[in-house]
Amino acid sequence: MTPNEAKPKGLNRDQLVIEELGTELMIYDQRRNQAFCLNQKAAFVWQHCDGKTTIAEIAVQMAQSLREPIDPAVVRLALQGLSKDGLLETTFLPFVAEGLTRRDMMQKIGVSAAVALPLVTALMVATPKAHASYHTTTPKKPK
Repeated sequence: MTPNEAKPKGLNRDQLVIEELGTELMIYDQRRNQAFCLNQKAAFVWQHCDGKTTIAEIAVQMAQSLREPIDPAVVRLALQGLSKDGLLETTFLPFVAEGLTRRDMMQKIGVSAAVALPLVTALMVATPKAHASYHTTTPKKPK
């Protein structure tokens, strides 16, 4: 099987809280208490990681949806970021292209197009304990 024939699968959505924010996607993993923000292309890739659609098919669907040519390497770059952040099933990990960098992609597609590359950003989430009210006692006034 070639990398473009692999069929990536996203994490079970039962453990995730997913919020669409315009063209971006916010994913909160309740099990790990971690949040991720996916830009438009990374979100598109993640939403199509159903275990049935190949990388090449995702690239074709994204090209049709965005009305711009999409190289399967862009999809593989998104999958690399999603995999690194634990948003894909672990059975898919051997098919993620290692060593593919944003710099490589910028050289391939041009620096001006680099802002359109898929991006997954991990966000810090405070633990529930950190949200607990800070409570001080007021000293009693002498009578």
